[in-house]
Parts: sequence; structure tokens; C-alpha cells
Amino acid sequence: MEPPANPLDSVEVSGRHYRWTLLASLGDFLDAGMFAGTGITLLAISKLLHFSTLEAGLPALITLLGTAFGALVFGVFGDKFGRKYIYQIDMIIYAVAAILLSITGIFPSTTFNLIWAMVFYGLIGIAVGADVPTSWSLISEFSPKSSRGKLMSITNIMWYVGVLVELGIAIALYNTGMTLFRTIWILLGVIAIITWGLRRELIESPRFMQMKGNKEAVEKTIYLLGGKGSASENVQYKKYSYKQIFTTFLPITLWAWFLYLMWGIPASTYGEFFPYIFSSLHIVSTRSVFAFEAVYFGSAIVPGLVIYAFLTDKERVGRAPLWLVSSAMCAISFYLLVYPPFLKNVVTLLTSFLLFGIGQGIGVWPIVRLISIEHYPTSIRNSGQGFVWFTMRLEGAIFGLFTPTIVGVNGIHVEYIGWIAGTFFLAAFIAVAVASRVSPKLIKTESKSIDETSNEFETAK
Repeated sequence: MEPPANPLDSVEVSGRHYRWTLLASLGDFLDAGMFAGTGITLLAISKLLHFSTLEAGLPALITLLGTAFGALVFGVFGDKFGRKYIYQIDMIIYAVAAILLSITGIFPSTTFNLIWAMVFYGLIGIAVGADVPTSWSLISEFSPKSSRGKLMSITNIMWYVGVLVELGIAIALYNTGMTLFRTIWILLGVIAIITWGLRRELIESPRFMQMKGNKEAVEKTIYLLGGKGSASENVQYKKYSYKQIFTTFLPITLWAWFLYLMWGIPASTYGEFFPYIFSSLHIVSTRSVFAFEAVYFGSAIVPGLVIYAFLTDKERVGRAPLWLVSSAMCAISFYLLVYPPFLKNVVTLLTSFLLFGIGQGIGVWPIVRLISIEHYPTSIRNSGQGFVWFTMRLEGAIFGLFTPTIVGVNGIHVEYIGWIAGTFFLAAFIAVAVASRVSPKLIKTESKSIDETSNEFETAK
């Protein structure tokens, strides 16, 4: 049975929708900052703290573990206390930890610096894990059904912008070591403080408030967004327990987990180890490697703006075709790295980076985000994607710990990363191709309300 119509679904997308989405998406900017900042400054802190090959994976391990547990714990808090509740504390944690991380090395004890640096990396990860899934829930819950994919694409674009800002700094401060390290992390701390201040104007999720029975808050949000009527008149949200993520909504939990795993390992590897990996090839300068990374991330913005944002909500095109095209491009991009002579060819490397950048912008990454929010009901939406994020970042943390070892075993073996990531994307391509035929509700969610998509998975009696 279809849920009653919600006035929030039928309003025209407005400037206020975009403003609120941008404010929420600052969490993605800072998530990108964590990833890129860790990768860009890894060589500097590795030299300062005398990391071994295995220890070089510690910053990635700690940030990703922090993100994993932040998502798991704060996902539940977001469903219990509200989406905006999380915003009151997570950016403060991020800001304090980033600024304190920036002073690593000022004290003389190497052991002292190592321990505290890892603590600060972990706190930054926790803040990101708390913020980003919550931001996605909030955006999806005030978006009209015909523009949900378009508005969510802004979160992707802000992520890429975050990386590009840091790469610009890295290119400008190339070869300055800890000066670059301190500049990056101080900047991220300041931006986190600004984000905390700007977000004070954001509303609580109208669907969360509807579930809590706060009619006045719901009506105010509907009015601000240009809607008519009151959601309280005919829309009720059933409250689900946390365990139903693994019972009633087990199919979507497994589906989201699989797609996140196939995407998360390649993405986190490039996000945190791109300079480390490609600097090890010694075919161009470190500054050129930063420029290559800018090409890779920058190439994802245009397709996100021009292709994905305008096609993802269209029933004639929609999410399945975009996913298939993009995952195929991503698979090819990594398979280009499995032939060692290609790794000495700058043109081939640039082709690989462009294929992965454009491919993920067209569909893979923004659609994975939608999958984790569209199919869980309001009462456990944050908890559900918090759990899925936990699994993705935990797996990425474990893989990240061993990435320098995988790349550097008996010489430089970037082709190992190519085989692993290429195969992951190929597996995802096959899975989505099959699902779009066998169980289309898993992927074909364009122009459906977020209440409708979650209602489709209510199978428990």
C-alpha cells in the first residue's frame, strides 16, 4: 500500500532547498578534507615521526575507524534526538581535533607526538562519521521527490570541491613539509567552526518532526519551502526498532553494504593514498602528482553537474543506466593500471584518472549515497546508513592499513591496486545489471517519494 501524499514531495525546488543543501553539504567538504588532508600530508608526518611502511597506514586506519564508529553511534543518536542535534557537537569536535593535530611535532617527544596525532586523527574521523550520514538524511527528508537526486548531487560536488581546495594549497606549498601539514589542518579546523555557525539557521528534519508529532514545526517547514497544507493531516510515520535494520530491512542493508564495499575500497584508497602511491612511481615530481590528483577529482564535478544531476530523477533515464555506464568506466580505469608498462606512461595514467573521475561523477558515488537513504524509513534512516557507513569505513580502514605494504612489496606494485579495484567495480556492474531486471525497486527509485521507497521494503508482519 502506498503511503499518503506528503506536501513536501510536491513542492517546486527553490533557492531555500539549495541553501539548506549547501549548508548540510559542508560536512562532505570536511570529509573530503579529512581524506585529502591525510593523503597530502602523509609524506610530511611520516618523515617527522619516522614511520615504517606499515605505520604509514596508521593515519588512514585511524581516521577511517573513527568515521566508522562515529557513524555507528551517532546514527542512532540522530534517530533518537534529531538530525540537527548532531550538528550542535560534531563540528566542534572536528575543529578542535584538526587544530590540535596541526601542532604535531612542536613537542620534542616523538612517542608523545605519535600517540596524540593518532588521537586527533580519530576524533576528526568520529566527527565526519557523525556528520555526513546525518546530513544526507536531512537533505533527503526535505527534498521534493522529483529533485532528490539533484539536490543530493550537491553533496558529491562539495566533496570534490573540498579536495580541490586542498590540492591547490598543496601545489602552492609544495615541498614545504610540515608547513603544508599545519596549513591544511588549521584551515580545516577554521572551516569546521564556520560551518557550525552557519548551520544554526538550519531547520530540523520535517519528517523527523512529523514522527515526533510536532505539527507546528512541520507546518513551518512546509511554508518555508513553498508547500501547501499540513503533513500532520494525513502522514504518519511508524517507529521501527534498530534490530529491524537486520530483519525487516535486511535486503536493503545487504544491498547497500555490498555497493558501498565495491565503491568504498577503491575510493578510500585513492582518497588517502593517491600522492603516496603515484609519487612512488618516480615518473613525475610530487607537485605533478598533486596536479594529477586535481585532474582526477576535478573531472568528477562537470559530469555531476551536467549529466547526473539532470538525469538521475528522470524516469526515462534514471539511476540504473547511469550506474552501469559509470561503473564500467571505473572498472576500465583501474584495469589500465594492471599492465606495468602503462604505469610509466603519463598519458595512460591521465586517461585512467579521467575515466575514474568522470565515471564516478556520472553515477556510482551519488547513487550509492541515495541507496543508503531512500530505502530506510524515517525512524531508522540515520541508524541504517550509519551501520552501512560503519561497515564501509571499517573495511576501508583495514585495507588502508595494508595499502602501503601492498603497493610496496618487493618493489612498487600499483598493478595490485588495479586488479583489486577493477574487479570490485566489475562485480558491482554485474550486480546492478541483474538487480535492475530481477528486483528493480533496489535501484530504480527515480520520481518516487522517500516514504514510498522505504515502504516497499516493509515485509515483516
